[in-house]
Amino acid sequence: MTKFKEFMKHFYVSIVLIIFYIPLFFAAIFSFNKTSDKGFIIFTHWNGFTWEAYQNLFSDKIFRAFMNSLLLGTMASLIVIILSLITIFSIWKQKSKMIKIIKNTSTNISLINPDVIIGISLALFFTMSFGVLSSESEGFFRAVIGHVVMILPYGILIMYPRSEKFNKSILEASYDLGYPKIKTWFKTYFIYMLPSISLTLIVSMVLSFDDFIITSITSNADTVGTELYQGRFQSWALAIGSLLLISIISINIYLFIKSLKKKKVK
Repeated sequence: MTKFKEFMKHFYVSIVLIIFYIPLFFAAIFSFNKTSDKGFIIFTHWNGFTWEAYQNLFSDKIFRAFMNSLLLGTMASLIVIILSLITIFSIWKQKSKMIKIIKNTSTNISLINPDVIIGISLALFFTMSFGVLSSESEGFFRAVIGHVVMILPYGILIMYPRSEKFNKSILEASYDLGYPKIKTWFKTYFIYMLPSISLTLIVSMVLSFDDFIITSITSNADTVGTELYQGRFQSWALAIGSLLLISIISINIYLFIKSLKKKKVK
């Protein structure tokens, strides 16, 4: 019975992974398929081999959108990590359960709010505070704020459980040894939170790259999301899926080899 349960567990995980990888494999294959005469992507039959999707992916327009997304995601992620750390550390120091309940409730409300509502609210706020958009740089600044508002609840949600498990006696022992409060915080709490910080960084970057609604409503910045979702589906989007597949497979191979080495050491 134990072997059967073990088999079913591995079988279930394998099925989930196959379902996850199938769209990526199709994207990788059809990224080399020629578009129709009108420029539409063809999924019904093979129209001929081409590098057109990858050539478009590395064009000046898409490269500029990619760099904007990278800069936007990095700035928003760093701000979200700083604000999340301050927030959850303040909550951790609070002894009142009511404050923690209010925190959880307010965070969950932000998570279930549609992006359209957040985008329209931010657009109204920006217009009332700063006026109508006048330049592309101003639009990029608004996009950063919009992404921070969108991602911040996720950052708090990811970091909060680990923060609650932090042992208070570690801080107190450091204070007794005469360490300054800021140095103690970085040497103890910050180091302890690094796994959650890394996960928050990854999630923030992914959400920032994928966002279209908030960016398009609040700003005029060109990003991968706005280029990907506006108008008809572009062939270079399949190239992104293909590169994503290669990245995922490479990471999985690396983790698999690493796990085998650990088993050999044991």
